[in-house]
Amino acid sequence: MKISDRCYMISGLSGPEHWVAVSGFITGNAKTLIIDAGMTWLSARTIHGYAHHTRPDNDLMVAVTEPHFDHIGGNCFFKEQGIDIFSHKDVKRPADLIDLAKEEMNQAIENRCRKDAKEADAFYLNTRIVNPNQAVSAGDRFDLGGTEVEVVGTPGHTPANLSYYVPDDRVMYTGDAMVTHYIPNLEAGEVPDWNTWLHSLDIIENKDPVLIVPGHGDLIRKEDIPFQIERIRKFLTAAIAAGKAPTQ
Repeated sequence: MKISDRCYMISGLSGPEHWVAVSGFITGNAKTLIIDAGMTWLSARTIHGYAHHTRPDNDLMVAVTEPHFDHIGGNCFFKEQGIDIFSHKDVKRPADLIDLAKEEMNQAIENRCRKDAKEADAFYLNTRIVNPNQAVSAGDRFDLGGTEVEVVGTPGHTPANLSYYVPDDRVMYTGDAMVTHYIPNLEAGEVPDWNTWLHSLDIIENKDPVLIVPGHGDLIRKEDIPFQIERIRKFLTAAIAAGKAPTQ
């Protein structure tokens, strides 16, 4: 979905649960920056198709918002294409993570015949763990030709969370620092992380975007941004007061 002159959002990609990560891409005159690779090799192939078709002559790059599998599982496809993958320096996952994901999904298959056939392997076709090969930090910028993308540090969901801001279009890709409809995933952190996350919400708010592409859910438009930020704040402050995530 085209959301501005240079920015696109890709939602509705496949996932084994109701949580499905959102991806997107930003087009310059010379380069296209893809934000998050999806969960699987197949999802990444779809993302690649949209991005390449939109600007066929552009070089492609990938930038990852966080280390969780639903955002990096598709890295393997992009590596096969020789495309650089950028992230926070701490986005590193073990190779056996894919085996654990396959087994968890296979155990959820109720039909014994299908479970014995390990049909989860079909969902994770060609998928393997590939860690990013280029590190970026808050304040770095991507020059796409005619437009720049700023790297913004927004930790809290994990210490390695980054957002990507397009000043020309005032569009921000936040990863899981922002989600809509879903209860934000606080299970990976503790009170200090949630306090950090509150500060990251201030950073997002101070950038004054007119569109936010969240890690999960739907596009957040300018008029809805204050409500959605406050919604996440309420979950965080309640968790800090209780000393536990709302889903625990």
